[in-house]
Amino acid sequence: MSRAGRYSLGVIGITLACYLAAMPLVLKRLNPITGDEPFYVMTGISLIRDRSLDETANYSRGVYNEFYPDDPLPPEWRGWPGFPRKLPPHAAITARDGLYTKHGLGLSLLIALPYEAIGRVGAMLVVIAMASIAALNMHLLGRESGVPHGLSAAVAISIALTLPFAPYALLLFPEVPAALLMIYAVRRVAAPSNSSWQWALAGCCIGFLPWLHQRFGPSAVALTTIIAYRILRSRQLTAAIASGAPIVAGAASIIAYNLWLYGRPLQNTDDHAGFSSFSGAVNGLFGLLLDAQWGLLIAAPIYVLAFAGLPTWHRQNNRLMSVAVLTVAPYIGVVAAYQVWWGEWGPPARYLVPVIPLAAAPIGCVLLKYRSRGRIAAGLLGLSSVGLMIIALGNPQRLYHHPDGHNNLVGRLSDAVSIDLASALVAFQPLSQDALLARTIAALLMIVVLAIVGLLTYWDLLPRRRR
Repeated sequence: MSRAGRYSLGVIGITLACYLAAMPLVLKRLNPITGDEPFYVMTGISLIRDRSLDETANYSRGVYNEFYPDDPLPPEWRGWPGFPRKLPPHAAITARDGLYTKHGLGLSLLIALPYEAIGRVGAMLVVIAMASIAALNMHLLGRESGVPHGLSAAVAISIALTLPFAPYALLLFPEVPAALLMIYAVRRVAAPSNSSWQWALAGCCIGFLPWLHQRFGPSAVALTTIIAYRILRSRQLTAAIASGAPIVAGAASIIAYNLWLYGRPLQNTDDHAGFSSFSGAVNGLFGLLLDAQWGLLIAAPIYVLAFAGLPTWHRQNNRLMSVAVLTVAPYIGVVAAYQVWWGEWGPPARYLVPVIPLAAAPIGCVLLKYRSRGRIAAGLLGLSSVGLMIIALGNPQRLYHHPDGHNNLVGRLSDAVSIDLASALVAFQPLSQDALLARTIAALLMIVVLAIVGLLTYWDLLPRRRR
């Protein structure tokens, strides 16, 4: 086996082994399934057993009791202490009679048969497998950005096994499947050349993204536009057919589904609480990174290095970085404008998980450029991420936050180091929002820090004469 093959196999093997080792803990402590997970399962059950999207009969029969424990709870119970015995459906606001889920059908389609065969474990194995393949793609993304095999593999494994990606690899959410589809599509669209099957697979990824959730629609449109531009320039008929057919099929089918369900080509925005005003979108944009409970940089400060590495990534592989930015930007715009941009009942940074794997390239690039200094910085920033992950492994229920502004993980870390870190965090989430002044100061500090690290990297890339 070649060196590249050994590293690729190692990335998949290590991440898969770690996920499987963590499965029993998740099954014990995060039991029964909660948040949005039950609704994807209920839709899958309806598809397999009733061959229908109308879930009225399943809820009336209480099918959800299949994945609930006995009442009363056994003495040795270590799962959720409280959950709704009668599951309230997440019903779409539709133009049709019946009870239809407001969630995307994509994940339910992926897990329906495995769940029917061996229950929750079967559904989890689907997501775990996709998470390990996503880790492989992180490694390959780093290699395509000029990062050596060993460093690229180490970065990929680190991202895959820490917050915020790792928890979602063990839960039934569409985030990890979307992350895999997005990173593969970005890699292929940016590649100098592709075979017919690679174009076809990229087209399938893009076409299926809106089926996982329609918030991925703008990113799918961006990728499609880039493909169309490339094909028009090169006049590759084979590439046009191979990639275009699944994209058109995916777009046409999701529009037809919306027309059938909502009587309109786009999903009813009221299904997901709608969108905020401009000021709310700005608050959501900074909250995605800085919110006390759900912010990415609070859960994993090491992603500061992703911003620091953008100039180096631009130099290493400008085309790949440009495709990634054009794909991520519209998605971030959509989720920041959500009234529920924090993702509600789930681990931190839920809506950023689909784009997190793309950070493997800039992080790898900055560590490559600043070998000793970069690795010291990564080690210091990574201490917090590793500490929070260890706390989460102690009890995965700590990953879930009531919207009260208190971060369970940081609170435990504060106790461990005898420094009150949690009280210094700023809540952007509207149900426990801090004052505008506190949020503004936090946002400005973040902008200054990211600007400094980005400019320092850019400055070092300039030739001495231009400096």
